[in-house]
Amino acid sequence: MNDKFKKEYKINTYDVDSNLKCKFSSLVNYLWDVVISQSDSLGETDQGFVNNNCVWILLKYDIHIYEYPNFRETISVDTEVLGGKKFYGYRGYTIRNSEDKIIGEAFSIAILIDLDKRRPAKISPDQYEIYGIKGDVKKPIPLDDIPDIEKIDYSKDYPIRYSDIDSNNHVNNVKYMEMSIDTLPRSISKEYTLINIKVLFKKETSDGDTINVSTEVIKNETDELITLHTIIGNEKKLLTKLQLKWKKNS
Repeated sequence: MNDKFKKEYKINTYDVDSNLKCKFSSLVNYLWDVVISQSDSLGETDQGFVNNNCVWILLKYDIHIYEYPNFRETISVDTEVLGGKKFYGYRGYTIRNSEDKIIGEAFSIAILIDLDKRRPAKISPDQYEIYGIKGDVKKPIPLDDIPDIEKIDYSKDYPIRYSDIDSNNHVNNVKYMEMSIDTLPRSISKEYTLINIKVLFKKETSDGDTINVSTEVIKNETDELITLHTIIGNEKKLLTKLQLKWKKNS
């Protein structure tokens, strides 16, 4: 079966924070890289682009991080194709440390887009065959929404830079996560650890645009807090919604 794939990553200096722990953004980048590595190795894509001039675009991430690996540690990332439904592809991920301990798990939904027509493209029988999958899943996995912000605690505008753009000529999904965290007081990043990331990607934006990130911080009686983030683009269009869960450091 070709539905599973594994790749190793060594944590380098540019992957870590001031505590020499792997940054969440690096872990998220590994998730997408392992997908591209698998699809390229099987011939579904060439450098991430499907051979019929289509491309997979992320719609949703749900990422759980149990432990952050250390500088120079070698970790492995496994991905498994869970199935597809019409235009949608479903994947699971497992991140393991150098001792083979599970330190992270994730789930994603992506949509296949025809680059010429700029609209969804149906997954072909050949694509299913590449991964050893027999047709659509019987029940599509729901694309759960993220709560709306009720009270804006923080807000910031970000002009899109050329360095924010990926190979699809749109803002890289990790940049949205970094910008959202950047709106928070530094005390949160210092006193709490990010343990869960939920993202819904609604629309794309590109070089030259300016986006606004609005943030709400929700505290409860436990040692955790939730931050909600809404990203708005030009003409007040909703681009992305995020829900981050943080655990207070012991």
